Amino acid sequence: MVIAIAKDYKARTSSGFSLIEILIAMAVIAVMVGIAVPNLGGSSDRYAKQEINRLLAAIEMVRDLAVIENKEYGLTIDEVGYRFLVLNDEDEEQEPRWEIISDHPELNEYEFPETVEFNMAIDGENLFKKAEEEVDIFEEDVDIFEEEEQQEKVEPPQIYFLSTGEQNSFTLAIASAEDYMPDNDEPNFFRIKGTLTGELMYQGPLPGNLFNDIEDDYKDYLESE
Repeated sequence: MVIAIAKDYKARTSSGFSLIEILIAMAVIAVMVGIAVPNLGGSSDRYAKQEINRLLAAIEMVRDLAVIENKEYGLTIDEVGYRFLVLNDEDEEQEPRWEIISDHPELNEYEFPETVEFNMAIDGENLFKKAEEEVDIFEEDVDIFEEEEQQEKVEPPQIYFLSTGEQNSFTLAIASAEDYMPDNDEPNFFRIKGTLTGELMYQGPLPGNLFNDIEDDYKDYLESE
């Protein structure tokens, strides 16, 4: 894909690209590079590192799109996987509504492989206190006769990426699953921290358990690395 983009750029040099086209192309390349991180070496960290790089590249692309297109984007994520949303406010006759992104294949819904575990904290609140936390599928009454339009309603995202470049505070953490770690390996994880001002911090591998230590201050550890 990178080669195709490069060839297209050469062919269109005479007419020139707009700034938006160039930035979107760079964002797409970043996502593809994140997806293509090779499984090098024998360390079990490779599973977690590949997934955190993929997620980071996708988030960076969405943040760029939000600013470039002057739209509001979002991220919904759980232990199973994640999907990116966009706020559709173009129809003046309808209220703005969140929709699953469909025009950027790199941002399609994604399911975590069984090789990793995931945890997240929003505004300092740890959402998944322990691994394999079960969800009660019967905790809400479901009306099987409800209208189709209601069934397709997309809930607002947990993480927002605004057209102003701002976002809510979050921490996303990924570790290799226990079944894919050698017995003598100490637990560690990788994390992405996002601040209200739009800053993203990639950190890892960090020693500890991602379900207990996701929000710990690793300042001294990181400075010693």
